[in-house]
Amino acid sequence: MNYLQIRGVLVHFHVLWDDEGVYLIDGGFIGGIRKIERFLKSHGFAWSDVKALVLTHGHLDHTLNVRRIQEKSGCLVYAPQMDALHISGKYPYEGAARLCGLAEAVGRFFLRYQPPHVDRWIGSEDVLPIWGGLRVIHLPGHTLGHSGLLSVENKLLFAADLFTNHIRNPKLPPTVFNVDDEMNVESVKKAAALDIEGVLLNHSRVCSPEESLADLKALAALCSYTDQKK
Repeated sequence: MNYLQIRGVLVHFHVLWDDEGVYLIDGGFIGGIRKIERFLKSHGFAWSDVKALVLTHGHLDHTLNVRRIQEKSGCLVYAPQMDALHISGKYPYEGAARLCGLAEAVGRFFLRYQPPHVDRWIGSEDVLPIWGGLRVIHLPGHTLGHSGLLSVENKLLFAADLFTNHIRNPKLPPTVFNVDDEMNVESVKKAAALDIEGVLLNHSRVCSPEESLADLKALAALCSYTDQKK
């Protein structure tokens, strides 16, 4: 089984493949379709080899290309049930997160966003028949349905936007992009306690899964220390 992080300017996504086909975790942002086509060509695949796409959450920088990917490949689309309103572009942002809602509304308009058809809504602890089995780990806070995908066999967690580590300084996502900061903190602690050997993020510097896991554990320790000081 193989995987590759497809990197963009600010947001990345992941492609997985095995003897049964190709799978995507999120669909990338601007330029994502071209990057997928480049990957498929370089590895001897066609669009028809893409069997499934799993959304980790419903923000536009993850959902923008999903409809086109679906149309090109005929793949199944899995998505968190609790993010249905995000995916449809109807989530009622509140507080500071209204800035995120405004940015997403502008982006959907100018980028001509079309929501995908979700074939299967997923939730906590579901196991998806992908890449030997991916377990859904509910990690809310960034969005209500935000989820990681755990490969138990490989002890790898695809952690989506749980945190960032762009410059060797792991941080929680900015408040304006979260629906609940405190919930996000608890999700970081939950992920750090998993039996895993590596973490892959959608917003990160170029680094190994082991380095990202070390960043996750450092951030979880900092969050616990901050909680104790309150």
